[in-house]
Amino acid sequence: MMRERSWAKEYEALIGRMPETIGRSRLMIGAFSLCLDVYLSLADAFGPLGAAAQASREGAMLLAELKRRAASGIGGEVFLDWSDGAAWIDAHVTGRKAVGGTSAQAAYMLATLGAPALIAVENRSASQLSVLHPKTLVATEADLIPVESLRPHGAAPSPHYIFEFTAGETIDGAVVPRSSRTIVRFNHSALQRDEAFVRASTTRAGEAGAGILCGFNEIPPERAAEELGYAAGIAAAWRRNGLSLLHLEFGDFPTPALHEETLRRLLPCATSFGTSRSELKLLRQRDEPLHATAIRLAERHGLERVCVHADEWAFTVTLRDPARELQALQMGCLLAATRAANGYFAVPEKLPANAQLSEPPLPAILREGRWSVACCPSPYLERPVATIGLGDTFLAGTLLVLGGDAGAASPEGACREPALHPPLPGA
Repeated sequence: MMRERSWAKEYEALIGRMPETIGRSRLMIGAFSLCLDVYLSLADAFGPLGAAAQASREGAMLLAELKRRAASGIGGEVFLDWSDGAAWIDAHVTGRKAVGGTSAQAAYMLATLGAPALIAVENRSASQLSVLHPKTLVATEADLIPVESLRPHGAAPSPHYIFEFTAGETIDGAVVPRSSRTIVRFNHSALQRDEAFVRASTTRAGEAGAGILCGFNEIPPERAAEELGYAAGIAAAWRRNGLSLLHLEFGDFPTPALHEETLRRLLPCATSFGTSRSELKLLRQRDEPLHATAIRLAERHGLERVCVHADEWAFTVTLRDPARELQALQMGCLLAATRAANGYFAVPEKLPANAQLSEPPLPAILREGRWSVACCPSPYLERPVATIGLGDTFLAGTLLVLGGDAGAASPEGACREPALHPPLPGA
């Protein structure tokens, strides 16, 4: 009889091995997403904003969409072409400023652990630098230095507003079924064009454990070709200079056209792709198992791995070592659950109290032809203290393990030709 797997004990053992894992970490390079976020409780903000929305058509539209998403238990991202939107929110509610952007949040988590991370930082205003981890690395003309050593300059960026809601809360008569958050932005965000970072990251690409590409769902539509071309050129340079693990992290896209064009332009240089369960569902064929969708996506674009995260589990399809991939998934889930339980980036000391470990939908390791599938349960909290940035924190954990010095290294690589067949369903 097969011994029943004790996921709780595996997570406890993982915590015990964290100093060793961190000690093996190599530099993570991350581009091109960085922003200033403002965190707000939707339940607390709904009253003041609701009263103000009676005199604002745009405000009423925004509030209705936020309520709809909370009542449905869905988060995601909302773009509203409303030049006075930020001022309208600021006039009625006050939130907490924090770091935003996938690469910046992943770097914050790694720096909290004591692992090295270098990110692109074009906006070096006092407001933007104040929310970065002081030990996150930035590039100057002379060297890499921690954020705390930079002299701020320039104007603050326009913030994104993050409205959180928690399962069990009642918002304007609707009971929230699932904890999540909705990102609200009133402007498009160009990629961080940090030329010192480009030079430093390209030079160090062969020494780096992993690279992150992100931020493409917020670029100005009229500049999409230029922005994607800029990012693809840098990604190609990283690959030529020896970066073996290059991860493209996805998100909610405002249009199907930008979604598909981002896949077409950037996946040829990536070796790894990350997405949420809800995002991957948009790409699957009717009744297709999600891991089969992930394999099809990987096969179509010549990827080595596709990683998918959900509330209660995570899985990866991979051509590499599935046992190492399973450790990476568990590390990502552990760090995300710890942040959810504490409300901020934190080093895990134990499994969060009240965390549920459900049986995952797939075996821990499964063979599918030439592919391996690794899957684990995530320590799930029905009522987390925070839901913001959990996917980015999860990504940091996976790359911490996969990018360590025991990872599979490869010589210089080259970008593949873009896929020429029709778009995947839903794209």
